[in-house]
Amino acid sequence: MDRPLDLSKTHDSHLHSTYLGRGARTVLTVLMFGAMLAGCASPTSVKFARSTFSSLDTETVFVATNRKAIGKSDFDGERGEKIQFSSYAISIPPIHEVGQIEWPRNEPDPAKHFAVIKAQPFSETAGFKQHLNVAIDTPGARTVDGKREAILFVHGYNTNFSEGLYRAAQMKHDFGITSPMTLFSWPSAGKPGLYMYDRDSVKASRDQLADVVRMLTNSKAEQVTLVAHSLGTELLMEALRQMALSNDGRLPAKVKAVILISPDLDIDVFNSQLQVIKTLPRDFMVFVSEKDQALQISSFLAGDTNRVGNNIDETRIKRDGINVIDVSEFDGGDGLNHMTAITSPSLVSLLKGMAQSGQRKMLSESGLQTSLSDKLVDTATLPLTLVVKTTKAILNQ
Repeated sequence: MDRPLDLSKTHDSHLHSTYLGRGARTVLTVLMFGAMLAGCASPTSVKFARSTFSSLDTETVFVATNRKAIGKSDFDGERGEKIQFSSYAISIPPIHEVGQIEWPRNEPDPAKHFAVIKAQPFSETAGFKQHLNVAIDTPGARTVDGKREAILFVHGYNTNFSEGLYRAAQMKHDFGITSPMTLFSWPSAGKPGLYMYDRDSVKASRDQLADVVRMLTNSKAEQVTLVAHSLGTELLMEALRQMALSNDGRLPAKVKAVILISPDLDIDVFNSQLQVIKTLPRDFMVFVSEKDQALQISSFLAGDTNRVGNNIDETRIKRDGINVIDVSEFDGGDGLNHMTAITSPSLVSLLKGMAQSGQRKMLSESGLQTSLSDKLVDTATLPLTLVVKTTKAILNQ
């Protein structure tokens, strides 16, 4: 969610006439988002590098999308009729700063910008699964405890295809993720003023996301980690709810972790989704921040109701064992503090270090407070504190 309000440049102009003007709240939100996001433009299409050099760092991102295709390697904000699969090799520039995406203005220069250096579409699901399984089975792709893992990332609101793709590559690179990552790119319009269109796209994408999760659990992976951001968290939770409803309340056994980042999700809705799932995955983490300005606007649009992502009171979540991670002391690199967990250099460094040293269990101790000064010695933002609380719900019978 880091682009300016621009209703003049889009393939899908008819979306605007349908979804703009749904009342004063929507209009006000358009104006507020436009003002807050101005000056942070990102490209609206996938851009290939014409030349590369051998020393470039590259990240491979697998993609499953229900967007409408435009050409062989790009997709717009329209809703497609089926899931399409592909993979992309994305170069990371030597000047890359942790948490950032170095956007090209025109033709990308791999020395300065993120760029696609190769795209491979798959005409059949079987071909995609074959390539994904090869990546999963690569010895260097194992987790710290030697497990074969598949990771799924679901982007948030106001995200065009290229932004979701580059964001997945940025996360994979900055966190040092070796397991293959699949991006589920759902048809967000990629425009701040089309929040309601995006919400409807979430509803239209639930079944297809559930199909992708099932496909990953039927791969060679021994464990599957599901990560979602912003409005993508509602999409993921709805897909998991549907999967549980069709399987006597159970999720696939291979789903070992769910990570929700800045959830744009009503707390009551979240609690109702959780009630359907009998047994939660081993690790269930929710990153929240009181300083999330995007969720403040979302709360206003929803009638001043709290979103999960700006709620730091873990007692409002009516389910045991969910780790609520308060990152309010950190500043995100996106200006709105809506992507703090993936754009704050200090927080990325801390979480990366914990993951690589196998310290995930540190995020499952009630009331844990981990000081950055214990983990990092070269940051200018010391001391900052990561506060983790584990829910201990008392349900009314």
